[in-house]
Amino acid sequence: MEKVINKISLKQQTSDFQYWQQQTPQKRLEELEQIRQEYHQYKYNAHPRFQRVYTIINLDNLKKKLASGRLQDLADLEKLQDE
Repeated sequence: MEKVINKISLKQQTSDFQYWQQQTPQKRLEELEQIRQEYHQYKYNAHPRFQRVYTIINLDNLKKKLASGRLQDLADLEKLQDE
């Protein structure tokens, strides 16, 4: 295998910005995702996964809303139950 070295000045160097501006938005997002995955693997030595989402509700407030019977309170409760 023949080794090849190209020596150029900084003024002749093409801009990374110009290269990425020429790429489609889809291609840029794909490359960004690849970089993100590589970073996650390097930093945490694990594959990224979905994070768990917890909803904390105050039971005292929930009981008060049930007891009041106001329409807005009932709508709030329905939203909480849907989550």
